[in-house]
Amino acid sequence: MKPRFAIWFSLFAVILLILIQYYSISEMYRIKKEQFDTRYGDLVYTAMVNYNRTANQAFDSLFYAFDDYARQMIIQREQLLSDMDEEAFKQTILNEFSVILNSQKRPDEFVRQFLENQDAETDFRSGYYIHELYLINFDELYPVYTDTTQSEQYVLSEALQAYSYTSEGNYYRIGYDFYIDFTHKSRIIYREMIVTLILAFITILIVSIVFYLTVKNMLLQKKLSDLKTDFINNMTHELKTPLSTIAVATSSLSDEKILKQQERVKEISALIKKQNRHLTQLIDRILDISIWEKDQVRLEKRSVHILEFFKERLESLRIEYRDLGLKIHDEYDLDKDYVKLDEVHMTTVLNNLLSNAVKYCDKTPEVFVKVSVTDSLSFQIKDNGIGISREEQKYIFDKFYRSGHGDYKTVKGLGLGLYYVKQIIAAHGGEIFVNSQPGKGTAFNIHIPLNNEHSAGRR
Repeated sequence: MKPRFAIWFSLFAVILLILIQYYSISEMYRIKKEQFDTRYGDLVYTAMVNYNRTANQAFDSLFYAFDDYARQMIIQREQLLSDMDEEAFKQTILNEFSVILNSQKRPDEFVRQFLENQDAETDFRSGYYIHELYLINFDELYPVYTDTTQSEQYVLSEALQAYSYTSEGNYYRIGYDFYIDFTHKSRIIYREMIVTLILAFITILIVSIVFYLTVKNMLLQKKLSDLKTDFINNMTHELKTPLSTIAVATSSLSDEKILKQQERVKEISALIKKQNRHLTQLIDRILDISIWEKDQVRLEKRSVHILEFFKERLESLRIEYRDLGLKIHDEYDLDKDYVKLDEVHMTTVLNNLLSNAVKYCDKTPEVFVKVSVTDSLSFQIKDNGIGISREEQKYIFDKFYRSGHGDYKTVKGLGLGLYYVKQIIAAHGGEIFVNSQPGKGTAFNIHIPLNNEHSAGRR
């Protein structure tokens, strides 16, 4: 399965899981809500039945007020002059009936006490809603308001219908409902679902973390695979050159004419030795890195004359790249002459940094070296080369990484040099920093404390 397809497939599975969990929780909430409405609907209805048995006097007063006001409105009705006046008239009647209805004492305390006795939730709001109202003038019914749009169910969709009343007097007929709305209804339902919610959250969290780690590992594996491919391609190129040279030189030695020329034989022999040495160095470098990762190499520190150490390295660099017109500028600020270092490994460090300064330059190379020794060894190697982009600076110390998008023909190498440099500096207890801008050169700054003793591969 291709990595990209696997990632998208896994992402789809995670999203599908979330949707399934959401649907399951929604369905459970709906079921719990229905159970809540059924239970509390029965409780409040029973409470209202009990209340109505004891509230006859209050109802008589209410119905008398309705009748008296309805009689007055029948008289005023005959004075209406237009349909607009009639609509306003009906609205006035409806509003006044609502005022009269809501002015009576509500059964809230009775219902609350009943619910408390049943160990049920007692925090609620209540209200009346008129769904039908007529005025009666002898045999004539005058419709004031009728709820034909089911707006009652829309407005009070979350409230429970506690009781429905119908009353008729001499001058009116009214139908109204008493509603109870539990304030913390949703909280009560979610509280009952808490275990399910926690398990769903934990499941989604675990799957998301696994998905993240899987994708991260897949991307890392892809990166490592790309690095391995780059390394193999690069190593093939690096090994091919000395092998080809050795093969050609060996073949030349079989020529009798060349065998008669002693100077020519010496040259070919020297060439074979040089290429063999180069081939051995490449193999040793790979083996060193492998051994290094197993933490089997330890630093062998000894006192090194720091001025002579750097002067020798720079002189070797000057001789090696004499044909390029290399310019070297060195500056020293030394409080002490001798510093304890692993000379072999630090020589490799300097050779890598100095050779890179020359190799990655598209003009006459120029190298600036500053060395200072106080309570630490600090040195800077700066060049006028092609520079390193900010994005590539994140990876230049990674094993096998090489800038230039895998163009190994311009500059030879295995992508191990800077990785090796950083490991050696770290083994000495130091740090290395890079400061570079494309087209303006690169500066490597190394700082090594002189009071720390470290084994290789250990910080």
